[in-house]
Amino acid sequence: MALRIMKKVILGGTFLLSIFCAHAQQDPLKTLYYYNSMLVNPAYTGTLDYYQAIGGFRSQWLAFPGAPQTANMSIHGPLPKENMGLGLTFTNDRAGVIQSNNIQLTYAYRLTLKNSNLSFGLQSGLRNFSATLNDVFLTSSDQNYDAAFANNINAWSLNFGTGVFWYSDKWFAGLSLPHLRNHILADREFKDFVDARYRTQFQLHGGYVFDVAPELKLKPAAMIKGVGGAPLQLDLNATLYWNDLLSGGLAFRTGDALSFYADVKLSKNFRCGYAYDQVVNGWAGTVGGSHEIMLRYDFSLKGNEIKYRVF
Repeated sequence: MALRIMKKVILGGTFLLSIFCAHAQQDPLKTLYYYNSMLVNPAYTGTLDYYQAIGGFRSQWLAFPGAPQTANMSIHGPLPKENMGLGLTFTNDRAGVIQSNNIQLTYAYRLTLKNSNLSFGLQSGLRNFSATLNDVFLTSSDQNYDAAFANNINAWSLNFGTGVFWYSDKWFAGLSLPHLRNHILADREFKDFVDARYRTQFQLHGGYVFDVAPELKLKPAAMIKGVGGAPLQLDLNATLYWNDLLSGGLAFRTGDALSFYADVKLSKNFRCGYAYDQVVNGWAGTVGGSHEIMLRYDFSLKGNEIKYRVF
């Protein structure tokens, strides 16, 4: 009996965590977006002279049962016609009894200015949102039954987003609106909890590259994220690059975590990245840290030399 009660408490706790993540966090957290900016802004699509195929996995809050786990795959690059780019992203996000699968197609058109480039991006895709609410309780007895958990949820929704990305050899600035639709994720609300819905949000990001030495560059950058119903979040980071072989840095998200991350070139086209987040808010002693890994393959269809860019 004690084991059953404990299992119910854990499942109920993970459901509450799932609802919190769906409402406050909305999109899955990512630390290694520094190396895959298309995840932040569709206008970044195809701004490189080569293609990028990227896979990533994040395990968040290791000490908390049912904590978020996110896997993503993406590919993007320039189209044969000048100043256009196309990309595709798939994301699987799990948190407790909630799961979301999202596939997005991105397109960007780039204007070449005198000393910079200005790219405009669009994205559209389908999202499947599911919640296995039946797993939250153990029996259907009057003592344990709750109608709020009687039926599982499985719903599809259509999403649209847009963004703009302005950059030169030394600096970049961008604004993205990844969710233009303010829509509920299912055909009903979670009774006695908060609405599970995607809300219109914005992400403003920018940075500058300093030449510290002939083979050493420093890139401080920042991103502000805002979504209805949650406070603004500021992400500050500084990355040090040694040629195109190795990079590493520190990041801080207000009200959340301090992060360390690194990226290393393993071969001519292949790179690997890793990040560790340590929670610094009131949950620090409860949820534990987070790990994130990234594998990236850079390639050119024309066989051109790949000129590494730090953003």
